Order: sequence, then structure tokens, then C-alpha cells
Amino acid sequence: MDTALALVRHGQTDWNLAGRLQGRTDIELNDTGRHQARSLGRFLKGRGWDLLLASPLARAQETAALIAEQLGAETGPAVHPLIERSFGPLEGRIMAEVSDLEAAEVQHELETHRQILDRALPALLQLVQEHAGRRIMVVSHGATMRTIRDALAGSRQPQGVENGEVIDIDLKRLQEIAADLDTVRL
Repeated sequence: MDTALALVRHGQTDWNLAGRLQGRTDIELNDTGRHQARSLGRFLKGRGWDLLLASPLARAQETAALIAEQLGAETGPAVHPLIERSFGPLEGRIMAEVSDLEAAEVQHELETHRQILDRALPALLQLVQEHAGRRIMVVSHGATMRTIRDALAGSRQPQGVENGEVIDIDLKRLQEIAADLDTVRL
């Protein structure tokens, strides 16, 4: 079997529902999020996914466990580099209430897209190498996944990443981007 890799955004949390920036604040899934994870697991059943990993945050860990339960798949240790983007002082704030001026004033305290790519891309390549021949899903987070998706696409896409969304990773493109991070501009 050929190696495959996909990213999955965790299920919904109460903070997602309220439009709050979670970042690295460790918020658990709500009942809707648990339902989304179980439903996604049922949807993916029979597609050969055999290893579920996740960022260390509870919402990602629980999503991975619920999907794995539906698939009868193995789980493994947390993948720390796939944690959510750090939003610094904006974490916990409702996004719609943060003005452009306020966001600009704290921009230097937020993790950059480049910093996300510098930590996430090598980790993904390492997972592919360590688990060659397996079909791997990694449960991650909206901003981290969007940054990776946009880098692989070569441009910033207008839409975000929804709870429970799956992004298949083109392994050849992943290797190309990781080998030449200096060309990535988001």
C-alpha cells in the first residue's frame, strides 16, 4: 500500500460556536464536535486509514480517538508541531470584536505563517518517513491547517477550514515546499 497523509480539523467546541479564537487554549469538544468526529469516522470507514494522530490539545486528541474508534484504527503519540497557531493576547477573544487596529497592534505577538510552516512541514515529512506504507490522518486545527493548505496551493485561499474537514496532502508537493521554504509567501 502506498503511503497517504491527510489532515483533519477537530470537531466543534463551544469556543468555535461563539467565534472565539482558541489558539493554544485547551478547549474540549462539545457534543456537536463529538458527533462530527463519529460521523466523519463512519464516513471514512473502508478507505484504508489505519493510523490516527493528533496535536496535543484535548479537542484534537478526542477527535482522533473518536474517528479511530469508528475505523478500528490505531492511534499514537501527540504530534506537537501540529498544534494550533498561537494567537497570543487575542486568545479567548471573539474574532468579530477584534478591530483591525487592535489586531495590527499585537501582530508581533502572534505566531507567523512562516513559523507554522517551519514547525509543521518537517513534522509531516517525518511522519511519512516513520510510517511509510501507512495511511495516516493527523487531527490538527483551523489556522495551522489553513496555512499548510495555502502553502501547498501556492496562494492564500479565501475560505477557512471547517470543523471536521479533511485535507488530503499531496506528498510530492509537501516535499517540494519543505525543501524550499524560502519561496513560500503567505
